[in-house]
Amino acid sequence: MSFSSPNNILVRVPNWIGDAVMCLPALMDIRECFVDANITILARPTIAEMLREQCGINDVLIFENQTTHRGIFGLLKLSHIIRKRTFDMAVLFQNAFEAAVLTSISNIPTRIGYATDGRAWLLSQSVQRPSDRSLHQMHYYQQLVAAITKHPSKDRKPQLVVSEKDQKTCEGKFPEVFAPSDMLLIGINPGSIYGSAKRWLPERFAELGDRVVAQMLKEHPEYSSVRCLLMGGKGEEALGREIADRMGSQPILLSGKTSIRELMCILRRCTILVTNDTGPMHMAQSLGVPVVAIFGSTDPETTRPSGGEQALVRTKVRCAPCLLRACPIDHRCMTGVSTDQVMSAAMKLIEGTFIFS
Repeated sequence: MSFSSPNNILVRVPNWIGDAVMCLPALMDIRECFVDANITILARPTIAEMLREQCGINDVLIFENQTTHRGIFGLLKLSHIIRKRTFDMAVLFQNAFEAAVLTSISNIPTRIGYATDGRAWLLSQSVQRPSDRSLHQMHYYQQLVAAITKHPSKDRKPQLVVSEKDQKTCEGKFPEVFAPSDMLLIGINPGSIYGSAKRWLPERFAELGDRVVAQMLKEHPEYSSVRCLLMGGKGEEALGREIADRMGSQPILLSGKTSIRELMCILRRCTILVTNDTGPMHMAQSLGVPVVAIFGSTDPETTRPSGGEQALVRTKVRCAPCLLRACPIDHRCMTGVSTDQVMSAAMKLIEGTFIFS
C-alpha cells in the first residue's frame, strides 16, 4: 500500500448529527480521490444509520458507545473487530483523543487527523488545526482531506439521499404527513439535544406556527390544508406536547417518534423548516428544504446552513456566541428574537421559493 493509493480506508465520522452532515463534502472528496478504495465509516448508531448508503460509502461499523463498546474494555473489543478488517488508512474527522487511541491499538498503519486533544503522537500524520476560527465546519473537514490528498477542496454542498424503499415505508407509517399530497406542511424543530441555550422560546414557536397557518390559508385558499409538523428527538417529547397544547391550529406531533431515516423522509415533505441551530437544520438543507434558522448561543459563521434557500434570524448581544449548553443569565440572545422577525423571514422564504397558482 502506498500513501497515495490506500485500498481499505476507515473514516471516524463526528458524533453529532449536524457535524456528520457537514462532513459529507469531505467524504465525497475522499471517495473522488480514492476511487478504487473500500471506504468504511465508524460511527455511533444514529449517525451510522443516517450515513449508510451515502457518498459512495461501502460499509459501516457501529460504535456502540453506550453498551458494548463503552469504557476501556469496550474499546478493546471494538479494536479487535477493526484489526480483523486490516485497514491501511484511518481518517479521523472526530477530534477526540479516543479516536486516535482506538485506531492506534487497532494496528492501522496510516492514521491521519488534526493535532487536537493532545493526540498528535498517536497519529502517523498529524495536521495542524486551521488558524481561522471563523472557518465553517464543512470546510474544516474538507481541509483535512486536502492535507491528505494534496488536492484543493472542491466547492460542494452537503447532500443526503433518501432511498425509494425508505420513502415508501415512511409514507405507510405516517400517512398524516403525506396525505393529502397538496397539503402545505410547515416543519418546526423547536428543540436541541445539545442544550437549552440553543432553544428559542416554546410559546413563540407556537405563536409562529398558528400565524403561518392562518396567513397561508387566508392568502392562498387553494390550499385546503395547511399544517405545522412538530419534530424532535428522543427526550424532546414534552417540549413538543407543550408547543402543541399552546397552538390553536392542529399540528402533527412527531417529537420522539421517528428514526433518523424516517426524519429524512419527513423533512423532504416539508415546504419549509423553522428550526434552532441543530442537526435537523443541516439535514433539511442537505435534502433541499428551505430553512429559517434561529441562532443564539452558537456561531453562524462556523455552523450556519450551507447552500440552498435559507434565512438566518438572530439578535446581536455582547455575550453571543458563548457556545454554552445552558445560559447562566437571562437568555437574551433568544428572548431578543421576536415572533415577528421569524414570521417575516419564513413568509419571505415561502413566497420567494414557491410559486402559487
